[in-house]
Amino acid sequence: MSEPAVVYITNKAASHDYSRATHFGAIRFVTQGNYPVFKTGRLQEEIVTALIYSNPWDYLLFSGSGVVASLCSLVWFELHSQANILLWDRTKNSYVQRTVEREGMRMLINEMRDKLTPPGE
Repeated sequence: MSEPAVVYITNKAASHDYSRATHFGAIRFVTQGNYPVFKTGRLQEEIVTALIYSNPWDYLLFSGSGVVASLCSLVWFELHSQANILLWDRTKNSYVQRTVEREGMRMLINEMRDKLTPPGE
């Protein structure tokens, strides 16, 4: 790793304290506040602009809109082979890291596709 890690937070909520995420790296918000999710073109452009220079060792922390989080995940996996995701653990009162690998998900999809019966059959 040549640079310090950055924690990309999908949406900044004014009422949320993200200070515990700084343990993993510098905070950078992808979007802020009540974002107009129906303006998908503008939203996609803003997300790509925020994530384009992210690194594989950086972190993704989901906050706010599910649409924004989904689009951030999509962009992240187009850019990187894995995502280091920060999840809030209430019992520890802190964030914990989980890593999801693109190739691992592809393998799981194919494995499950072979095992499961399609709906309606």
